Order: sequence, then C-alpha cells, then structure tokens
Amino acid sequence: MCRRAVIYVLAAVLGVAAALAVTSVFTVMTVRGTGMEPSLTDGSSVLINRLAYTGDGSVPDVGELIAVRSYVYGEDGEGRIIVRRVAGAPGDTVEIRDNVFYLNGRPYEEYMKEPVHMDDMKRIKLGHDELFVLSDNRKSSMDSRNEAIGVLKIEDCVGKVSLKWKLG
Repeated sequence: MCRRAVIYVLAAVLGVAAALAVTSVFTVMTVRGTGMEPSLTDGSSVLINRLAYTGDGSVPDVGELIAVRSYVYGEDGEGRIIVRRVAGAPGDTVEIRDNVFYLNGRPYEEYMKEPVHMDDMKRIKLGHDELFVLSDNRKSSMDSRNEAIGVLKIEDCVGKVSLKWKLG
C-alpha cells in the first residue's frame, strides 16, 4: 500500500514538473485581427516556441512567422504580443518603392494577401541583430513599415510560431 502511494506521488510530481517544463518553453496564443490573413485568421491559435531565438546565435529566417512584443497601444492595451512574418533578416537590404517591397533588390511578394498601396520607404541595410517584419495582409500597417514598430531587434522576439490551428 505504501509503495503504491509513493508511485502515485512520484507520478504527480513528475507530471507537474513536465507541465512546468513545457509551459516554460511553449506558450499558446490566440490571434486577434486580420493582419496575418490568409495565413492566420482572427481566432486562430498558435504554439510559440519561446526558446527558438535565445542567445545561441539562432536568428529567424525570411518567411518565418514570429511572435514579437508590440509597445503600440491597441485594443488589448500596450505590450501585447503580435504575430508577423519575417521579411528581412540580419544583413538584408529592404526597401519599398512604387507599392512593391524589395528584399535585397528583388521584389518580395510571397505570402502577400493582395497588392496594396504602401508608402515608399528608403533602402535600409539591417544590422546583425535586426529584423524587418510584415503583415501578410499588407493593408494592416502594424509591422515594420509603421514607425511605432519599425525595425526590430532579435531580442524583441518572443519566439517562433511552431504550430497553428483553428477550431470550428
């Protein structure tokens, strides 16, 4: 009887330890808004790997979905987490000219929901720790085109979107 109790307590302790370990590495977030349509719709859920870009030299690749902390005041207040797509990685050159986003001198229209008007932006060479992010729905300007967000530091990344789903 005592042995069975010890096994149950040990299983419970291991279960709690595993849950704590998982929640320290991953977080689940519900997407709000239309900024990432069609890739992510309002109400979609994402699993964010919070250890993807932590100090080991890992950097997001162009095309990856990342979660970043936004200090722009919005419906959810200031300091909320938003999901955006990496459009420029460290060392890349980005520019917007005649409604076209250019990555390293070439038009970059991947993941774009539809062509939209975009204000011209002079050519920027991203530093070794800088990222340029865009919304898939470029009508939304809550991305690096908006000077309130601007070019991000890799340290601003909360993590990498590892899984996405929508129930219902």
